[in-house]
Parts: sequence; C-alpha cells; structure tokens
Amino acid sequence: MNKLDARTEQTIEKFSREIRTLYGDDLISLVLYGSAAGADFVPDRSDLNFLVVLKEVTPEALRKAIPLVRDWHRQKIATPLFIDPDFLRASLDLFPIEFSDMQEQHRVLAGQDLLLEFKISPRNLRLQCEEELKGKLLHLRRAYLETGSRPEALEELIATSVKSFLVITRHLLRLKGLKPAHEFLETLVQIEEAFGTSFEAIRDAHSLRLRALRLEKSEATTLFDRYLADIEDLAACAETLFRETQ
Repeated sequence: MNKLDARTEQTIEKFSREIRTLYGDDLISLVLYGSAAGADFVPDRSDLNFLVVLKEVTPEALRKAIPLVRDWHRQKIATPLFIDPDFLRASLDLFPIEFSDMQEQHRVLAGQDLLLEFKISPRNLRLQCEEELKGKLLHLRRAYLETGSRPEALEELIATSVKSFLVITRHLLRLKGLKPAHEFLETLVQIEEAFGTSFEAIRDAHSLRLRALRLEKSEATTLFDRYLADIEDLAACAETLFRETQ
C-alpha cells in the first residue's frame, strides 16, 4: 500500500472519528477500501471509499449520517456502504468482485476485520466477471454516442471508465490461477502475457487517467477507437477463459 499524503490521512481520521461518535457500540467495523488502501490512489481525483458495518442497519441509523453526507462529498468521500454482518455473509455470492477487491485492498480503521473471514466462490466470480465486462462494454458504446465525439467528453469518458476494466483484469488473472500484482501497469503486463496479446490503448487510457498523458484535440477520437478495440479484445480473451473453466 502506498503512503497517502498528509491531507488525505487527516480526512480519513476525521471521518473515522465522526463514524465512531455517531454509532458508538453499534459499530462493529469501519474499513477503508479501494485505491486509498492500495497503490492506485490519485489525490484530488480518487474518491475515499468506506465500509461501515453496524449491528443493525435501520433507517434511524442511516438518518444519523445524513447531515454529514454533503460535507463528505466535498472531501472526496464517497457515500459509505452501510451493512450488517448477516447482509455481508449472504451477499458474497452476488458481489464476489466487490468483496474480493475489499479483501485484497482494505485497511481496518475501527473494530473487527470481518472481510478476511469469508471465502469467494470461483464460479460466482467467473459469472460476475462475464456480466460486468459485457455490461461495461455496452455502456461504453452508449456513452460514446452521448459524447457527440467532443474531444473533452471523450477524454473524460476514457479516463473515468478505464478503472472499472482494470478491476476485472485482476479477477481474470485469479481465475487463470495467477496472483495479480498490486500496481496496474504490472497487472496489465500479466494479462498481456497470460493471453498473448497487447493492450497498449488501455495503457494509454490509464496514463490519461493519471494525467500523465496529454492529448491534442485531434487525438481523442483515435485513442477512443484504439481503446474500444482493446476492450473488445479483452472481452474475447475473457470468453475464451470462461469456456476453459466451464
């Protein structure tokens, strides 16, 4: 896990104090997950994601947090996920990608580490990977139409969409029996080697997301064309893997 900047750490500590004050003994676990608990956090761009596990999630419990939500958003804190232990146990088969990611990249801020207690079914993970990959590909095509080919809109679409595909690549590697790296570029090399192909446009999209790549207006459409082709190739690789594991 990369060391976070001081301002981000202060934001995390402030949020943790607020949650502990709001819920007291009803709080079972407070977890930071996502990029801030891993290696891909980008200050001022990435959101902070938190899992709040309470003894019972009631409307009254949720109402306690409502006055703070707007301020959280101003601090780049995504609206937290509120769950109880029973919901967590019963949802592993429905959200294996999400909970696998939380298991891999999380930091316990208060209470118990419940995430390490659970096992994810490879079959459920395979099914969700297929559904997510094809669904996101359809969304990407539809969103492209809505940009009207405007360069600024295309750049934003590429930069904001690439992370979701990066998440899926890690799970494809797991399904192939490999341990994914923590750094995205290393993961991309792994997926290229595993499937014998190249995803240079996805690499450029990642650089765009990190603001390490600057495009001329005329280059946005070209990059999107290459990026969409890479995503379609990734979907084809995934379909091959799905057939192999059935």
